[in-house]
Amino acid sequence: MGFPILYPLFASLALDFGSRGVVAVGLSPLFYIACVLWVFSGVGLQSLRHWSWYTFGAAQTLTVYINALNLVSLSESQFKVYVFASTLVIQMILHALVAHEIRVPYLFPQIKWWESGIAGMHHINAELVSGGNLSGVTQGQLLDLSSRGCFLKTPIDFKHNDPVQLNLNAYEQFLEIPGKIVWNAKSTVTHPKGVGIQFLPLDRNLRRKLRVIVKNFNDKKDLERGISIIPS
Repeated sequence: MGFPILYPLFASLALDFGSRGVVAVGLSPLFYIACVLWVFSGVGLQSLRHWSWYTFGAAQTLTVYINALNLVSLSESQFKVYVFASTLVIQMILHALVAHEIRVPYLFPQIKWWESGIAGMHHINAELVSGGNLSGVTQGQLLDLSSRGCFLKTPIDFKHNDPVQLNLNAYEQFLEIPGKIVWNAKSTVTHPKGVGIQFLPLDRNLRRKLRVIVKNFNDKKDLERGISIIPS
């Protein structure tokens, strides 16, 4: 969200634009379009909105184009190719950091399109306790799981940021995991209908038990897909 301030500063220092170049950037319509995209993306990513991943990608793509255009026309640097390459590396790192947090498993679960109907697909039955007073109980099937969140196949819609508790009984472990709803997925070719759940911070004992379930779940899923498992 700090792009409108940080980019002109970055341009003057790293891209070697000079004062005239910074003024030219400030007068460019593309710069303001990029500002809008970055601010919207920042707001959406903070609240884990599904659309924020796409606006983030659009903002990154436009920024790459702006960097290339401005380096050609405004930069006074003698090392434009290396400067442009460094900006690409920075954006790739940023992309990886955001993808690690938002894409898997609660917004973009790792479910192959041919598995969307879960015919023969490995899953874990789970119980979702929901509602402001944690009074509602919903049965579902866990299709993707990590230590940070999960995707649960269920026909029930939930409100964004609703507090929930995931009751999980698998691989000789029973867990009651607190979390919140961050995505209501509609039934599509690539995803079954369900909800994405982000787990809240867990204590050490709960994290340890969850890691056991995650490892067993993902190993079994990979074996069913025909992916060889390399012992750790």
